[in-house]
Amino acid sequence: MIHELKIEYEYLDNILAGKEKSEIRINDRDYQVRDILRFTDHRGNVKPTIYDFEITHIHSGLGMERAYVVLSLGRPHER
Repeated sequence: MIHELKIEYEYLDNILAGKEKSEIRINDRDYQVRDILRFTDHRGNVKPTIYDFEITHIHSGLGMERAYVVLSLGRPHER
């Protein structure tokens, strides 16, 4: 399943630079391993750049607020 999500540019830049390898989200979409997170970068582009990240692991519970999950992300695929 593909999840089209909004993300602050600062966080997208950190993920693209490899500084962050996960994303914390409310689990309101029933995320599953191998699902795709799709982020669109509209900054200064005539045609926006779309980045797809595969969910490789999901962490919930054990120190997390009940409704939240940590989604580990695979390498980005630019479209």
